[in-house]
Amino acid sequence: MPGSGTTKKTAYTIVTSCLLAVCLVYISWTWLMSSSAPVLTDVVLKLPLGENGFVYGVKDDRGGATVPFSYRYYVYRELTSDEQIASELKTAGPFLVTRDPAIKIDVQGSVINVSTNQEVYEYHSSTLFRHTNSPQYTPVTINLCNHSSDQSTK
Repeated sequence: MPGSGTTKKTAYTIVTSCLLAVCLVYISWTWLMSSSAPVLTDVVLKLPLGENGFVYGVKDDRGGATVPFSYRYYVYRELTSDEQIASELKTAGPFLVTRDPAIKIDVQGSVINVSTNQEVYEYHSSTLFRHTNSPQYTPVTINLCNHSSDQSTK
């Protein structure tokens, strides 16, 4: 049968392409729908910032046996308990994400000078925080100082 080899190759190509497409759709769906929210567990820093704000440091427990823990640092309004801090900051944007649980912070008005000797995963040089029970916001400038040369920043 002269055409049977061509038919088998075409059927094989179609089946393989369909299986590959199904796998790619599944992987994409899983990746897009995966939870990227941090798992905030321990509050490692609670420092007043003026009259209405605080600098919070919280451990992100998404690390594990092969991935180190990270620490996320936020400027946010005053929160009363560690549970409230972890709950409210899950959806907030940190100004710094690092491996350092004990960064050094010097607050001078609305300027924060931050020093770390660990790897920096994410850093933003400015942020805002809303005052408690008020529509007012305070802008804050963050300076990253004295970090080691092997760090990467975004």
